Amino acid sequence: MVRGIPRSWRVAALPLAVALLVTAVAPAAADPEPPPHAVAVGAEPPPPEEVTAGSALEEFGRDLADARHAAESAEQRFTAADLQLDRRKRESADAEADAERERARVVEAELQAARLVGELYRNGSLGSLGPVARLLLSGNPEEFFGRQWRAFEQTHTTAEVLGELREARARLVLAADQARQAEQAAATASQDAQRALDTARTAADRTARLLESTPADQLDLLEQLERDRADQAREEMLAAGTFGPGGSASEAGRQAIAYALAQLGKPYRWGGTGPDAYDCSGLTSQAWQSAGVSIPRTSEEQWAALKRIPLRELRPGDLVVYDNDAGHVALYLGGGTVVHAPHTGTVIKLAPVPMLPILGAVRPDPQAPSARTDEPPAPFADTDESPGSSDE
Repeated sequence: MVRGIPRSWRVAALPLAVALLVTAVAPAAADPEPPPHAVAVGAEPPPPEEVTAGSALEEFGRDLADARHAAESAEQRFTAADLQLDRRKRESADAEADAERERARVVEAELQAARLVGELYRNGSLGSLGPVARLLLSGNPEEFFGRQWRAFEQTHTTAEVLGELREARARLVLAADQARQAEQAAATASQDAQRALDTARTAADRTARLLESTPADQLDLLEQLERDRADQAREEMLAAGTFGPGGSASEAGRQAIAYALAQLGKPYRWGGTGPDAYDCSGLTSQAWQSAGVSIPRTSEEQWAALKRIPLRELRPGDLVVYDNDAGHVALYLGGGTVVHAPHTGTVIKLAPVPMLPILGAVRPDPQAPSARTDEPPAPFADTDESPGSSDE
């Protein structure tokens, strides 16, 4: 597993790129130029404009990447919390329905007990004489034995009625307690969902402010540089064997890939699960659902629940998870390329695997055979200094 690829790699080439651009268009001086780094003794070198501009764009790139990461992670947490809230609400409703049924059973048992008590009161007792004496004094022994049998049946029925009443009351106490617990859990889930929603909105607002305050040409330049760095990092990782011979996709993996590729160009939407728009985990979960495999809904849950595999065993259809908090996920296509739903304002597209800091990879397909494991570990497999960048 590759962990903790620094975000600073995303913008490391900016000052050099801008410096080269400015140097290419600078007018030639009449006298020979001094060596590039020659400075008069005691003089302070002035900060070149290109370095200043590059540093500003570099800083902006970090801020924007952090803001987008915070927003998407918060969105994923809200999605999970909202799903949890729905489950808790259903559990609360089911528990209350169970309690209501137990209340009805208690009422019915109490009515049966009341009818039995009234019947016993109306019939009276059999007297104070013992059964042998009543048998000897009886003019009709057959009738006596019939009365005794009916008395036994009545006593048996009385025990059953009272037993059912006790059991019904005990079940009602348990059901009412479960209903209270379910209601409290739903209230807690509601609070968690609201906090996650507030955090997501705050992070999304920060992203929007950054984008609104930056000229479009600067955004285009930043996007191009990030794309170039991600492509370069992918080529380096492929050359180093980081992805290894992961094998071909399983049948289910091919179906998941076909579904994901059919969504190319559709917009990113917070909480989207299709068919018109998706968020990152909405795309991966629906892709695998189309292949008949149910996986958790959010990127955090997918990372926590699915089988983890090293990058050198990646096979098409596996999921690549990003950032230390598992805030983003993409579907691996092979050749160091993934398909994913990036973030608000973008569409589903292809990207190099190292577009973001890689946390690791998971395999949704329980039937997929394992790849070869006798190969030496790939570079960066267990380090925190893996090359990577973002197309965000």
